[in-house]
Amino acid sequence: MQSPLIRRAIIVCALGYFVDIFDIQLFAVLRVSSLTALGVPADKLSLIGGSILNAQMAAMIAGAFLWGWLGDRFGRLKPLYGSILIYSIGTLACSLVHDPVSYGICRFITGFGLAGETGAAVTLVSELMPTDKRAWGVTIVGGVGAFGPFFALLLSYFMDWRATYVAAGLFGLGLFVLRMRLVEPALFQKMLQSEKKRGSLKMFLQPRTALVLLCCVAIILPCAYAVNLLNFYSLEIGRAVLRPGEILNQKSCMFMFYIGLGLGNTASGTISQLWQSRRKTMISFFLFSATATAAYLLVSPLVKISAIDVYAFNFVLGLATGTFTLITLITAEQFGTDIRATSTVLVSNAVRAGVIPMVFAFQYLKGITNVASAAALIGGVVFAAAFLALSRLRETHGLDLDYVEAAANAIALPAKSLPR
Repeated sequence: MQSPLIRRAIIVCALGYFVDIFDIQLFAVLRVSSLTALGVPADKLSLIGGSILNAQMAAMIAGAFLWGWLGDRFGRLKPLYGSILIYSIGTLACSLVHDPVSYGICRFITGFGLAGETGAAVTLVSELMPTDKRAWGVTIVGGVGAFGPFFALLLSYFMDWRATYVAAGLFGLGLFVLRMRLVEPALFQKMLQSEKKRGSLKMFLQPRTALVLLCCVAIILPCAYAVNLLNFYSLEIGRAVLRPGEILNQKSCMFMFYIGLGLGNTASGTISQLWQSRRKTMISFFLFSATATAAYLLVSPLVKISAIDVYAFNFVLGLATGTFTLITLITAEQFGTDIRATSTVLVSNAVRAGVIPMVFAFQYLKGITNVASAAALIGGVVFAAAFLALSRLRETHGLDLDYVEAAANAIALPAKSLPR
């Protein structure tokens, strides 16, 4: 594989992740303005917005099975082509909705397409890059891509919500054209020449594989919690900690969060490469995130803080949460070539599927306690699960990815000692 082709793949995948995160968070950015324009009363914005978000997230976990299987069975590029086409069409359709029901259907279609983007892109880049430099490639993808929501927020200041959806859909279709010259990685081409079965979901019923998959899902849940609960409901949570008389702007909260998120994705990948350790990096970011979350949700409601402080907290929460692409890389490194795309796409979408019980729990808990305490209780469970799961995963920096999962399970290797 020549380096210009690798560079092209990294650039196109980075732009793909940019559009992916741009589109995923677009509803969060446009939730209040679009639902208000559709006639939803202010006291129903939280409930109806949560229902539409859940429809999008449910579609993403459903789509993950299809796109992941296609990636292992027929090639890493197939999900990149199909997913972007579907979510671009779904996003364009969002500009035409006239009621919450049709809005939810369009976001469901969009979510189904979005499911294949990030996991397939990280799988492709991880298999193309040299073993000792994989994190650099994924850092570029994550660093560029994580600023997608920031750009979505920026557009929303200059366009109305329908025009913003049109622009997002056109971005996706433009990227679809750019992807036509990408090539499959040598690792997958080698698999194609063998008779080994690829993309078998039965592999995830193996005890070792199932445990590793569940652990990867657990360590990505803090991302789901921060991005789709703390950020999505930043207006409601911000008001719970705000000093009386202060005025809070939700778009400013999101603006600061997304800037922090982009910087965090760049920082986590860079630190992982410099420290030559995925585990040390993740432990550091988990501690940072848990501390910042506790200070915001448990201490701030007691002392009450200014709007500027709320914006600063949102920046710090975004920065501490910027580990999504690194966790996706860790997942790709945990599994053999025969099911790598399936597992990576599944885990990258678990961050979205995990939102569904979180939203339901948040809606229930805020009815029996205050908003900040409800979010804090969910955060406590999420971080406890993430720390426990991380302790069960092996260090994968520098791991040779040229192996198949079927062989690893056949010799019953433990999760921390797969072949290098």
